[in-house]
Amino acid sequence: MGNRKRYKRIVHDIIYVMVRLIIGFFRILPRRAALGAGSLLGRIISYVAVKEYRRAVEHLTLAFGSEKNSQEIRRLAHETFRCMTMNFVDTVRLKGKSPDEIKSICVPHNIDRIWNELKKGHGVIGLASHFGCWEFIGSYFGAIGLPLSAIARKLYDNRFEKMISEIRIGGGMHVITRGRDTRDIIHVLKNGGFLCVLVDQDTRVKSVFVDFFGKPAYTATAPALLSLKYKSPIVPIYTYRDKENRHHVCAGETVTIEPTGDSKKDILELTAACSKATENIIRQHPEQWVWFHTRWKTRPEDVLEEDELITGHQNKT
Repeated sequence: MGNRKRYKRIVHDIIYVMVRLIIGFFRILPRRAALGAGSLLGRIISYVAVKEYRRAVEHLTLAFGSEKNSQEIRRLAHETFRCMTMNFVDTVRLKGKSPDEIKSICVPHNIDRIWNELKKGHGVIGLASHFGCWEFIGSYFGAIGLPLSAIARKLYDNRFEKMISEIRIGGGMHVITRGRDTRDIIHVLKNGGFLCVLVDQDTRVKSVFVDFFGKPAYTATAPALLSLKYKSPIVPIYTYRDKENRHHVCAGETVTIEPTGDSKKDILELTAACSKATENIIRQHPEQWVWFHTRWKTRPEDVLEEDELITGHQNKT
């Protein structure tokens, strides 16, 4: 093993031990105390993680610069870190929780929309994002007897992968590894199941540029492609935290377009509609989205036609 790999391994080991200690601390505390500690830690992180905080401010300015002043934007940036840390606390405390315990801190909204669509037998695509306590989505649906399959990226460290998988599978979720279990995705929809896809990040998957908070954002086409191919409706699903630390689990209105028969055009239009639906959700509680993610990392000039990725008029800046 080279020096660089050895150093990397040591760093990963240290991070793993620290995370396990933090998780253990949050798990032994009563929920109220754990969330209080998480809130404090989040505030500290927003001052320590300077690069991520500046990126959050930059992205919030891009999205709300014409609506909010710099003081409001800085407050939102700090609040983003606090919310994310509190959601981390609730996520790591999910392990071993009973369905009744999960439901006791959740407030459902319009979940019948999903049940009604599932009755049609074409499967349902849940359009999710890194908003609110997104890990609660699978656990809540599992608690009410609505099993969810979710496409997830494999984590860089197998120990963290095992840790988060235990939480997800323990809550009744079926995890489909992105890029590896394609047949499972098709199987879920063909059998009238409920598939969750997160599409609010810039990742190395087939994507198009569509508008997101007024700027072209490279957005995964998977939900649109699957919806058009298997006639599966797309229903936005998300959670948000209220002042009493309850998680509101919501199903939005089905995202639809009028198909033209032109595959590229329809995928582009439906992806744009999905992006708009996600933006509208984030606008309701902007402090609960991951503004420090590099959402606009890929630029239109970075993508070439020969990459076999769909592009459209949204490419123009």
